[in-house]
Amino acid sequence: MHEISIIESILEVAEEKAREANSRSITAIKLQLGEFTAIAREALEFAFEVARLGTLAEHARLEVEVVPMILHCVVCNAEPQPARPMSLICCQCGFPLQIISGKELQIEFIEIEERYPAITAVA
Repeated sequence: MHEISIIESILEVAEEKAREANSRSITAIKLQLGEFTAIAREALEFAFEVARLGTLAEHARLEVEVVPMILHCVVCNAEPQPARPMSLICCQCGFPLQIISGKELQIEFIEIEERYPAITAVA
């Protein structure tokens, strides 16, 4: 299951950003996940539940926005609906289709808790 390594990488990025902001914790991570990726949403969510333990995201929620696959033929301008079994050949003219969206796997945002209060020295 490669979803665990994907989530671990996402958590590393999120923790780095939280530490840069001097934050005490991560409250949410939102991902965009394309339909054309070989990543199962449920496996990704399960991996998050396991991998977040002991991190700044231990109590965070994971939001996953599934990005639909949109196909476009650069020859005849058709935009066919993806079919099963998957075919990336235009059903109208027989030329290869271009994938416009659906390949995404990206962090849309990371929500962090407020910064630690500044420490002032007392003389």
